[in-house]
Amino acid sequence: MIPVLSAFFFVGQRCSRHVANSFRTAILTVPDAQNCSVTKPLIRSLSNWASTFGYAGEPAASSGTRHAVGLFGRPELTRPEDWQRLADETEDRCDMLLAEVLDTAPEDGVEVVALIDEMSDQLCRTYDAAECCRNVHSDPRWRAAAGKVCVQLGEYISRVNHHEGMYQRLSGALAAYESSLAALEKRETPRLGPRQLAGWCRESVMVAHKLKQDMEQAGVHLSSESHRARVAELAAANGHFGAAFNTALTDPSKVGRVRIALGRSASLEPSNVAALMVSEPDEQVRKKIYMAAGKSPACNQHLLEDMVATRWELARVQGYPSYAALRMAGGSLARTPGAVVAFLEQLAADVRPMAEQELQALRRLKAASSDPSPSGATIHAWDVEYYAARARQLLITSQPSAVLRYTVVPSVLTGIRHLLWRVFRMEWRISEAAPGEGWAPGVLRCEVEHPELGPLGVVYLDLGDRPGKYPTAVTFPITCGREVPPTRGGGGRQLPVMALLASASGTCPTTGKPAMSYRELRVLLHELGHCCHNLLSRTKYQHLWGTRCAQDIVEVPSHLFEYFASDPRVMAVLARDRSATAAGADGAMEDGEPLPEGLLKELVAGRSVTAALELQQQLVLSLVDQWMFGEQPPGGPYAEVNASVGTPEGTSARATTISEIWRQGTSPELRVGHLTIYGGAYYGYVYARCLAAQLWRLTGLAEAPLDPVAGNLVRERLLGPGGSLEPLDLLAGLAIGRAAGTSLGSTSDPAAAAAAAATAAGATPGAVAVAARQRRLEPWQVARLRQRGLDKALASPAEGGFLQALQGGFAPRSEPYLELIRAGRGGA
Repeated sequence: MIPVLSAFFFVGQRCSRHVANSFRTAILTVPDAQNCSVTKPLIRSLSNWASTFGYAGEPAASSGTRHAVGLFGRPELTRPEDWQRLADETEDRCDMLLAEVLDTAPEDGVEVVALIDEMSDQLCRTYDAAECCRNVHSDPRWRAAAGKVCVQLGEYISRVNHHEGMYQRLSGALAAYESSLAALEKRETPRLGPRQLAGWCRESVMVAHKLKQDMEQAGVHLSSESHRARVAELAAANGHFGAAFNTALTDPSKVGRVRIALGRSASLEPSNVAALMVSEPDEQVRKKIYMAAGKSPACNQHLLEDMVATRWELARVQGYPSYAALRMAGGSLARTPGAVVAFLEQLAADVRPMAEQELQALRRLKAASSDPSPSGATIHAWDVEYYAARARQLLITSQPSAVLRYTVVPSVLTGIRHLLWRVFRMEWRISEAAPGEGWAPGVLRCEVEHPELGPLGVVYLDLGDRPGKYPTAVTFPITCGREVPPTRGGGGRQLPVMALLASASGTCPTTGKPAMSYRELRVLLHELGHCCHNLLSRTKYQHLWGTRCAQDIVEVPSHLFEYFASDPRVMAVLARDRSATAAGADGAMEDGEPLPEGLLKELVAGRSVTAALELQQQLVLSLVDQWMFGEQPPGGPYAEVNASVGTPEGTSARATTISEIWRQGTSPELRVGHLTIYGGAYYGYVYARCLAAQLWRLTGLAEAPLDPVAGNLVRERLLGPGGSLEPLDLLAGLAIGRAAGTSLGSTSDPAAAAAAAATAAGATPGAVAVAARQRRLEPWQVARLRQRGLDKALASPAEGGFLQALQGGFAPRSEPYLELIRAGRGGA
């Protein structure tokens, strides 16, 4: 999961989330390196894995090779009080940059874009890091200090988003560029000279349009001062719903407990509820827990109602019919809520027969139970997970702990290191975080490099279990990747920094070391997909970096990575019992005993036993999300707003409460944090599943999952562009085929463009390489190549098409994913 922090353009839609001496903060940059030397990756100083993950109750010891540094490797963050100073300094730097923006003229062109993106980066470096800290740090003082900074910078961002002077400079620069292009087409004298026009590239134009659109979504263009002020107020409130909602889920005092028997009670924390739904044999106890959890935490009910009302009004004041429409207006594959709903309803109809078969199988299990239920063989909501677990037990003949021999954490990390090297040529060096660098015992630091691209960035791994830990697996951005302009003393790249949180809740039965369940390993691969998306993104601007792409594309790489967990060739690398090898965690890929292929088949089959029912649940949540953030959302707070803003002719606000959607006396939405983070865009998960099933085959990974040729295609066409290509262009490039080279990028990239053109003409791989060195594509050639890709993507399934046009937008074809479910390989 990638947290989406706010709708402010400075804090990026995908935050998963230097002027003179003022820019001497700890910014991590490197020169562009095509031939830098790199050492082989190591896992250093991790001999005592129990203490590393804090199981001994003590902080992780230093490796001895790194000195104490600040939080996230930033020397300026050594104590909670530093957050306030850092926030104040960030505002000062951004004020200086704003002054530079206001001093520009339209003829300065792309420099305006660069300055605003610089402001965005400065704010994100502090806001994203603070957002991560307030969600993950084990010390409440750090969380509180970071939370205050998020509020402070959120208010600053809101003010800057409504700065008319900056909006006018950006609009003027973009208008000067576009009018000059129009003049050239008419063979008239353009406003901008050749050198000024040459400064603009495809990515610069895209960023300029997105920045302008984001500012307009903040209301800066509204003629009414009262409307501008109201949008600012609403946007500021909208930026904090997600954090408050998810924080309540980890607060024992807010989730509460339920009495389930004489002298027995149970915590309603999400992880405990999930465990009891699977393991508790007494149906009445399961029902009590389910019903109590479905009304907890009560505070989230008010948060959710306020959030829906705020987002609805935010969209309406800006002229959008709904918040979902506003979210899709920023550049998405779906484009319209109508396309999304049509896709979801069709997929729901297609999967229903398979879901009914799975439900019938669960009924038979319940009917055969040795302790018949008073409700007979009816499957209730509190029965699904329990009997699904029983169905998995019938398929998996091995002991539940059998897999833990092969998924000891250091061995898994060794396997991941080899996998990412084989497929993407990424080299991971893993060590313990230095004192003060991490936020909890056992945090690991991973430095990542590529033999051609050079250093790629840093990923912090938090795999230990502890009370109060963030409730779900997640990747938090801390520093964005981008080019550092030479005018700012750079000329290289700012390296991204991320925090990946996942779980390793098991224990190896032979060594006693922390180990992962099969599900936890799959979730780790999912989050690694997000990390690799960010690490391998090569965008010029941070505004388009990595996961800051379209909302219905962002989850595609992570779902693609999940397929590694189902392939025996990959699992033979990832899951091995290396305990008997002398090299231990630093051993070779083939060291140790691999996970038996028969056990993997059982695990995959067990995971898929209720795949159709689980997909149905995702479809319900996606449709509820479209209703909650649609034109007529549920709830009662809309009467006054309708009166002031107006309602569509022939319609009226609904009085139905959000909880009444479920019609069962509970409020499951109180625990679905993704509905706050991905409001109006939750459908992206279902889109991603269907697209990933297509791309697994299209890229060649299904045929050869360890093939670097397939990995290079994924790197260059899916991961590298980040958000610098519109979704249709990104997918058109993938549709052309694995032999076509790289993405449909800028015409200023002769290697990428010529390779694609040569392949489109039927050239051999050798000829493609020659063409890449010698040719440059003309714009008409790029347009023709793009159309060829679109035609292939939108072709019929029999002809290899994987997209469909629906109600003014686009959606993936679902047939391949449904085929996987039918074959028992589509589990979530």
